[in-house]
Amino acid sequence: MKQILCSNMGGPADCKVVLMAPTAEGMIDTGWKHLQEAHPEQAKNIMNNPKDVNDKWMSEFKVKFDSLEDE
Repeated sequence: MKQILCSNMGGPADCKVVLMAPTAEGMIDTGWKHLQEAHPEQAKNIMNNPKDVNDKWMSEFKVKFDSLEDE
């Protein structure tokens, strides 16, 4: 299981909620649910991003996820 702060996934800089998941895809799902509940305006902005911007973020996040230590 890996963990990361919401702010380290691109959420608001002051959000210190710890998100946990065993896979990058699971972490993206967990982060998205948190973002929709806790930061709906930012979630709305992400939905308005062009697909290539979101695809780039996902690719970069998967690299970041792989570098996280298992807890």
